[in-house]
Amino acid sequence: MRVVACLLVACALDLALAACGKSAAEHPAAAPAAGAFVAIARGRVDVEGGIVRIVAQRDGIVAAVHGQVGDAVKAGDVLIELDDTQAKIGVEMARAELGQAEAQAAAVRAKLPLLKQRAARVDEASRAGATSGQAADDANQALLELNAESAAAQAGVATARQKLKQAEYEVSVRSVRAPVAGRLIARDANVGAAVAAQPTAVLAQLLPDTPRIVRAELNEGFVGRIKPGMHAQVSAEVDASKAYAATVRRIGEVFGPSRLAEEGQESIDARDVECILDLTDSALRVGQRVQVRFLPGAP
Repeated sequence: MRVVACLLVACALDLALAACGKSAAEHPAAAPAAGAFVAIARGRVDVEGGIVRIVAQRDGIVAAVHGQVGDAVKAGDVLIELDDTQAKIGVEMARAELGQAEAQAAAVRAKLPLLKQRAARVDEASRAGATSGQAADDANQALLELNAESAAAQAGVATARQKLKQAEYEVSVRSVRAPVAGRLIARDANVGAAVAAQPTAVLAQLLPDTPRIVRAELNEGFVGRIKPGMHAQVSAEVDASKAYAATVRRIGEVFGPSRLAEEGQESIDARDVECILDLTDSALRVGQRVQVRFLPGAP
């Protein structure tokens, strides 16, 4: 109850986050009345899923980089190329193995018509008593063995084709591509540099072309007041004179410590719930700290 009372007093004075250490001089003189909002929270502008951090799928040496930081890219655009000389050699070897397997299968198939014809003649002669039954059995056995050999040869062809696909994939993964459309906001790769296929070895960062959201932190005392569909006003912490419309999309189910607390602030007993809001304007930058004022009224 003391937390709620403190925040309501802060709203009445200037609707600033007095609890966060903001002075009245940092905000516009004209402020809405205390009853205009049902809750105030801090937040940060983001995009759904966050900034995309791109890593290499294989170790290698950077052979080429494409585009500049700030460029718009489409999904599938090549951003960085790793040296693929060895991978291409693997493709040629796989193609040679496939050719050999196909030639072996063709050679076996070529024997089948003649052997089928011979087995049929021996069977006919055996029934007419012109040859022994053993000769017919031998001819049929030879045909069975050749059919089995043909099946094995076809399996070899299928295996060789899969090896070729694998080799071609190894070439393709050495081209680091944009997974989604967006804007290139950072790149840490230079021609000739060695890169590792590790989650921490980020080569580039991409801001997706998705609508902006706000990740707000609701204090425990305000969680029950906020519902999906409610409207809110969002303004930058450094400039509260401009407000942007937002709508509550969802409210988290788990309490946790604040992620927006300033360094050195006490957060041991903080109990906050994440609230996601959809922004109707993209003027605010991703990562920007904002203040969220939730408007009263049923969604």
